[in-house]
Amino acid sequence: MKKSKTMETGSSESVSILFQIKAFFTSVRTTVFLLFTIALGAILGTVVPQGEPLEHIAMSGNTFLYRLALILDINNIFRSWWFTSLLGLLTLNILGCLFQRVPSIWQDLRGRNPKTSFKLHFRSSLTIAQLKDRLVPVGQEIMRAAPVISGTRDTQHYSWVKGRIYLIGFPLIHIGIIVILLGSVIGAFWGYKGHMMIAEGDSSNKFALIPSGEARTLPFTITVDGFKLVKYPTGEPKEFRSNVRLTQDGKDMLTGSILVNHPLTYEGISLFQADYKVLGVKDVKLSFKTKEGEDLVKVADPRHDIDIPGTDVKLKTLSLDPGTIAQGPGIQVSVPGKSDKPQLVSIYQKDKRPLNIDGVEIRFLGFTPLYATGLQIGYDPGVRIVWLGCTMLVLGFILTLFTNLQKLSIELGGSSKGTDVAISGRSRKLRKEFRQKVEGAFAGITELRRET
Repeated sequence: MKKSKTMETGSSESVSILFQIKAFFTSVRTTVFLLFTIALGAILGTVVPQGEPLEHIAMSGNTFLYRLALILDINNIFRSWWFTSLLGLLTLNILGCLFQRVPSIWQDLRGRNPKTSFKLHFRSSLTIAQLKDRLVPVGQEIMRAAPVISGTRDTQHYSWVKGRIYLIGFPLIHIGIIVILLGSVIGAFWGYKGHMMIAEGDSSNKFALIPSGEARTLPFTITVDGFKLVKYPTGEPKEFRSNVRLTQDGKDMLTGSILVNHPLTYEGISLFQADYKVLGVKDVKLSFKTKEGEDLVKVADPRHDIDIPGTDVKLKTLSLDPGTIAQGPGIQVSVPGKSDKPQLVSIYQKDKRPLNIDGVEIRFLGFTPLYATGLQIGYDPGVRIVWLGCTMLVLGFILTLFTNLQKLSIELGGSSKGTDVAISGRSRKLRKEFRQKVEGAFAGITELRRET
């Protein structure tokens, strides 16, 4: 029974479509196009503020930008449908390239790939047994290993394969890229960032999700035992650190310091030093020189009245004054006056004359501010997967760059005129140099006559 032309045409069209799909996913042009498009998307995601709610974009009055954000999710590019699709296509493209090379790699690993870089033909009047004793040692010196011997009564075949580990480099690079993409997608969809502000001495496990501001709860509690700020002579912050304790179920699980670029990580959640603010004054430091000439230094809580030694007068701290470079910081205090109305006085650290109350000289020495530390919360469940992919990628590049697959074979066959010799070789890199090395090594055997 003859097949109809319609069936043959439909079958050929199906094969053609499948071939085009295969060609697309194994093409280097596809890889370059996808990488270029993903790079453009990443640049756009860096330039355009991410995480901004659609309501804010709509309120801006820019109709085009709102529609673009609604369709392409430009306010959330790294989680958008099109960016995720590009990453998926790139993954399929890399898998296609890998699967296309797997059969060849498998043949090379088993030493059964017939491909050669060069083939040399010789003839000799010596027998196979005599030539074997002359040629095999030369091959062993080139390849630094004993040969694999095969053949029949009339033919002998000696083969060497060196540097098979080179073949692992290509799959490692491609699988590493796929693993990195997988880890990035997991981090983008299941990770989160947040911010929290905790005063010195306080504890909290609540934070606000960035950028939505949604309230979330950590699986542990953070206690800020202390905050230290170091400034430059100009007054600009030089370093600030938070000394914290992480507790879970009433037990201290981790203690450490958080600095800028030095986060603290527990259970996969990283705490970064983000910012700080001054909430108030923790204590003030004053010096008193009494009528008898005795010098006293007192550190006092500004929330309570401060006794002046040798008198019945009490100072009440009202506010902190940051002052100027010339004056230095200071405090404003309330001093009981002769009338019922108290007197307001400001004392600065660099005052030349002290404040005199009932014969007691008072100087302001400084204060300890009460800080609140701002911590950024970061959780990325795909970070370990990304590190695994990076390790595979680097290892694959090392194997590809610093190792080489080389093959050498010698085939001896008997004939009426003597022995035919075929020497073939293959090198993935430095092919010309490898051929010259093989030709030079066997050129010194006078019993061999080169055939063109």
